[in-house]
Amino acid sequence: AVESGQVAAPHKKKPAFLELHVSGVTTAEALRTALGYMYFVGTGAPWEYAPSSAEVNKDVLRLARHFGLQHLHEHAARWLAKGLTTANVVERLVTCEEFGLGLLREKIMEQLTKKPAELATVSSSAEIMKHPRILQDLLMHVASFASAGVAAAAAAAKKEEEAKEEKAREEKAKEEKQPEPEKPPVVEQPVSAAIKREREKPQEKPQGKAQDKVGERPVKKSRRGAAGA
Repeated sequence: AVESGQVAAPHKKKPAFLELHVSGVTTAEALRTALGYMYFVGTGAPWEYAPSSAEVNKDVLRLARHFGLQHLHEHAARWLAKGLTTANVVERLVTCEEFGLGLLREKIMEQLTKKPAELATVSSSAEIMKHPRILQDLLMHVASFASAGVAAAAAAAKKEEEAKEEKAREEKAKEEKQPEPEKPPVVEQPVSAAIKREREKPQEKPQGKAQDKVGERPVKKSRRGAAGA
């Protein structure tokens, strides 16, 4: 009881703390990362996303989805596509399925199908046997990639053949359009002036024999006259 004339001491209030209740988060690092991101967005302070493990990254995905932090969610999703190995690719594909990251899941599978050695290792691992759906989708990607490769090779061969035919037609048309080579002019050999005049001079008909025949005719007549006499 408070005696008369005395003033009651005021009650001290405990400082209030902000409490966040998020289910499924198991790492303190994920909370620090989310708070650091919020501080970075509000103040522009330096910030870099670098989780220490895949488990921390999964918790960040949960926090980003819970509080509607879209850009933080993108940072965590992109991290799944970095540093892929045969040891962690299955785990990351499982994470993509858990958080509904369908496009990222497809990209990771495409990267894996382009590396036959790594693909063979992952397909025969004990880890992927625990996730038959992922294995089935991976095999479908392999079949699709193989058929696409065959189709691409056939298209390339056809295109090359068409290019050869087009080149042959162009060469043939070029040959047909090309003019015939001109014949070289005939060069006359030099002839002396005397020989040239001799060749150009008209030839005269011989008169000797004709004159002889004319002279012989009177002789024949005289002989005939002698015989008659």
